[in-house]
Amino acid sequence: MCGIAGFVSENNNINNKVLFNMLDEIKHRGPDAQGIYINNNLRFGHKRLIVIDPDGGVQPMIYKNNKGFETVIIYNGEIYNTQEVKKKLISLGAEFKTNSDTEIVLNSYAYLGSKSLDYLNGIFAFAIYDQEKQKIFLARDRFGVKPLFYYYDYNKKDFVFASEIKSIFKFPGIKKNITRDSLREILSIGPIRMPNNKIFDNINELEPGYFLELENNNLKKSCYFKLKYEPHKENLKETADHVYYLLNKAIKNQLNSDVPLGTFLSGGLDSSIISAIAKKNIKDLNTFSLSFKNNNKYFLGSIFQPDSDDLWVQKVKDFIKSNHHEIILDPIDTAKTLEKAMQMRDFPGMADIDSSLLLFCEQIKKHVTVALSGECADEIFGGYPWFYRDDLNLNKNYFPWIQDISIRESILKINLDLKNYAQEKYLEAIKNAPEFPEDNPQEKKMRDLFYLNINYFMANLLERKDRMSMANGLEVRVPFCDHELIQYVFNIPWQIKFYNNQEKAILRLAIENKNLLPKEIIWRKKSPYPKTYDPAYTKLVCDMLKTELKNNNLLSEIIDTKKLFDLAKTKTPWFGQLMSGPQLIGYFFQLSRWLEA
Repeated sequence: MCGIAGFVSENNNINNKVLFNMLDEIKHRGPDAQGIYINNNLRFGHKRLIVIDPDGGVQPMIYKNNKGFETVIIYNGEIYNTQEVKKKLISLGAEFKTNSDTEIVLNSYAYLGSKSLDYLNGIFAFAIYDQEKQKIFLARDRFGVKPLFYYYDYNKKDFVFASEIKSIFKFPGIKKNITRDSLREILSIGPIRMPNNKIFDNINELEPGYFLELENNNLKKSCYFKLKYEPHKENLKETADHVYYLLNKAIKNQLNSDVPLGTFLSGGLDSSIISAIAKKNIKDLNTFSLSFKNNNKYFLGSIFQPDSDDLWVQKVKDFIKSNHHEIILDPIDTAKTLEKAMQMRDFPGMADIDSSLLLFCEQIKKHVTVALSGECADEIFGGYPWFYRDDLNLNKNYFPWIQDISIRESILKINLDLKNYAQEKYLEAIKNAPEFPEDNPQEKKMRDLFYLNINYFMANLLERKDRMSMANGLEVRVPFCDHELIQYVFNIPWQIKFYNNQEKAILRLAIENKNLLPKEIIWRKKSPYPKTYDPAYTKLVCDMLKTELKNNNLLSEIIDTKKLFDLAKTKTPWFGQLMSGPQLIGYFFQLSRWLEA
């Protein structure tokens, strides 16, 4: 994994120093090496985290065709089917000098153009300069695991792009402008963002599954992947076997690394499956779990989080016999890291859910450079309560992980019409869901729910995992986000996914008889990402926000802070299952610091 940045500009005053400033903003993404490419008014820069082929994967990487024209790539990602793609390219006449997946992507474009994206199985964001066609080509993976943002001024002919927005702001003249709709986005559906919406009114995000071409000062964006309808003809057992085959294949493909590799392990179903399969392929597998100081003393069970992970982690690590590392965080540190987490994300995030992950990844990086994680399983198999609890999934015309939009409106001092905005964004999202001819109304409702979770809720978690891990130079891979697996599971009918009224039933059945995990782990009730219940954390974040409000009036111009603190005393989640109480205060602390920045 790496960081990329670049620009094309006809302004002669914009020089190499600008590129170096941009790269400096994302040096955390690639602490091992730096490279640049210059051609007239074009500049590409790359910060490298070395994972595969240390000597052969140097970037920018250049391919020269038989006419002498260069094709240049800067690339952030990992391709998991390199041998399959390499074999095809060799049949087309390609030659290879390295074992780097960067060369695979570069030659794929050189020989197949934009069609190359159909063959790549992996996570990626990259930019290519096609000298022969005088074209810049940008692409992003199918579900947005790797980030890519851009700015375009048609009149000035300035085109700027980077892995993170903070890098783009280092280009002269680009302002940090927000609008009324920026606030509506953050306060009505935040901390998720709609992929095609601008928080900063002049910064664009290249959506997952899209590529972008800049040619003759014309910008053209095209979609190369979206979920599609495929009739599901397999019975329960065949479906379970098929799920296992695809998941096992995805995990094994993602174990390739020339540097130390480990897995996240929470004791939940998803990370336990990944760890168990990884252990069968890596003898001395390192696994990592997260807990909080004083967790046994202060943990409070709930319908969403019935028990602590600690006992379950112990069961799994003993069963698979991994080299396990328990990382215990001080809740006070997670509070003190809230601002850094916001800075790494460029937006207000999920409060201590983000900051604790940032600190967790910092500790993991001391042992490994690559880790596999269980994100995306709940979105594709239906693990969240709103999939199976009608009281959380009413026909309310906005996203199900926002339980009550009126609660958000109740703390505003200004009229932002959040309900209409949330409904507008929901309807905009749902209209793109594919149609399934055989679906009855209930099945269509569930299919739409999966579509929303995969394309919007999952995107938020992937952004969080990328920024918090790459802030520490740690590459995290997400096998459940394999596009072949998601495409297949998306077409499985709800009655099979939810067999016998059990959430994620088909995933549990897929591994039940594989001798991978203890039975109690396979059928354990889903438990979300851990959070702290320590009252010292609550007191500190409240004090931090109160101090912030004394020194910064921006937030208090928008929010009735008394109503905010009253809301935080209730158990109503602001977002998802966990953002209530101190997490809500932490979120608004992040929002205040973001507004100030």
